[in-house]
Amino acid sequence: MRILLVEDDENLAKALTTVLSKQNYILDVSSDGEMGWEMINIISYDLVLLDVMLPKLDGISLCRRLREHNQQVPVMLMTARDSMTDKLIGLDSGADDYLVKPFDIQELLARIRVLSRRLTEESKDILSCGSIRLNAQMREITWNGKVLPFSRKEYLLIELFLRHPCRVFSRTDIVDHLWTLDKLPTEDTVKSHIRRIRNKLKEVGAEDLIETLYGHGYRINPSFLQSSLASSSLSPAQGKELNEAIVQIWQNIQEGVFQNLEILEETMTSLQSKISDINQLQAAQKSAHQLAGTVATFGFEAASHIAKAIEILLQNQPLSINLDSLSQLVRSLRLELERSPVNFANQETQTDFLASLPNLPLTDSGEIRVLAIDDDATVLILLKQLLEDVGIKVATLENPTQIWQVLETVQPNLLILDINMPKISGLELCQNVRNTEQWSWLPILILTVQTDRQTVQQVFACGADDYLTKPIVPEELSTQVINRIRRSQKLTKI
Repeated sequence: MRILLVEDDENLAKALTTVLSKQNYILDVSSDGEMGWEMINIISYDLVLLDVMLPKLDGISLCRRLREHNQQVPVMLMTARDSMTDKLIGLDSGADDYLVKPFDIQELLARIRVLSRRLTEESKDILSCGSIRLNAQMREITWNGKVLPFSRKEYLLIELFLRHPCRVFSRTDIVDHLWTLDKLPTEDTVKSHIRRIRNKLKEVGAEDLIETLYGHGYRINPSFLQSSLASSSLSPAQGKELNEAIVQIWQNIQEGVFQNLEILEETMTSLQSKISDINQLQAAQKSAHQLAGTVATFGFEAASHIAKAIEILLQNQPLSINLDSLSQLVRSLRLELERSPVNFANQETQTDFLASLPNLPLTDSGEIRVLAIDDDATVLILLKQLLEDVGIKVATLENPTQIWQVLETVQPNLLILDINMPKISGLELCQNVRNTEQWSWLPILILTVQTDRQTVQQVFACGADDYLTKPIVPEELSTQVINRIRRSQKLTKI
């Protein structure tokens, strides 16, 4: 996967280059918007990571230009500006996702995986399960490399099972999928095909590939799926290696971080001596902005908040700046940055279960349906009112254990889950949905009050597409829901 990073913060660009390269991404870097635009027109990229505040051409304008010229490359905006207006403008400009600085590297990687996996079409040419492999282009099935002699209908039966490995097919379901209306077979014909397939598989030691669930139908034996359904995200060993790399990156860029800190200290001294100028103030604002967007990635969350406060304070006119507050903030920032960073090398990385998504199943009428699950009835009432005001049909559920029946009835285009619920948490429920073939494509948003590093990692590890923070902001809710559905549909068509 080839990624273009458009970022003018040299330290952050260096850190992301190292991290993403270790994940086998091919990364190009541009330091301004105009250069980014030229590179996109020369090279075909799979994803653009785009800072909003850029020289020559800002990120919002670049994103708009891409969409106006029908450039459909996925775009993820990255910015320390986290106001609701900024988010709405970013999404409306055509961005596919929005990541607020400071961000956790694991969250960035998870969001990249969400976007990249949806670029894969549902109809794959190569299907595999255990040692069996189906090549749709060559129309052949092999077992450990040996071609098996299946008839056309037997081939189609195996393909049906492999494309939906977790689904149970009744004989009626099989007939509906594989026979035309003018040539409907009897159920005995289906049983005969299954029997012949099993006999041929038995010859190579795979007689148990197709399992019978009496009274229900047939499916792929789950024992054959254990290796096939393993997550393609970071393994614990890979996660540890990544965390060790992050520690090393901090060692490499901390000199630049402290240079930014020294600029703030020099500006504070100049303000106290009343000898500062506008250029020095602008440089100090830029340093504070870069610190706020970089240091939390390496565990300095408090330092990031302090740097953000300094940036806001420096936006005042020189004579209006509270020097006592500035002095206290700058001293606190140094104390925070001189602490040891978070020991990433000892942190465990959770495995996520994000799956590739098929085409979004919108109805012919274009109706959008959302299922919201929360044990708080008040929240459900609020969600229903806010979304139905913008034309989205909403079904609500207070008891999360009833999700499977309601999913079948509602057939939603998006699922909203509260993170803390009795009997089963939203995270566990999300993971269960992701591991179910029928609903693994469904976009999922998690409702949470907490957005700390650990919670965000858990949200993406369970397979969610994104999270919504409580208290719910009406504009953010409707915009994120609509854009998430539209992006899911668009990405599967690229």
